[in-house]
Amino acid sequence: MNMNSFLEFVKNHKFTVLLVLIGLVLSILFFTIGFWRTILLFVILALCFLIGYLLDQSGPEGIKNFFTKLFTREK
Repeated sequence: MNMNSFLEFVKNHKFTVLLVLIGLVLSILFFTIGFWRTILLFVILALCFLIGYLLDQSGPEGIKNFFTKLFTREK
């Protein structure tokens, strides 16, 4: 199997390959560091992603606006 046929396979089955890799990583994390530490890791990663995304979109003002909207009540 040469590199071109491998890349063609990945291109044709991208979601299958992606989900298998995600399952492999999750399995390794569950067995090595445990369920709750894995969940905590993904929560921390999600928060860091959110903050980075907000900084990329509108800078520090975007973070302030996001948390202001999150913690204020609409009547």
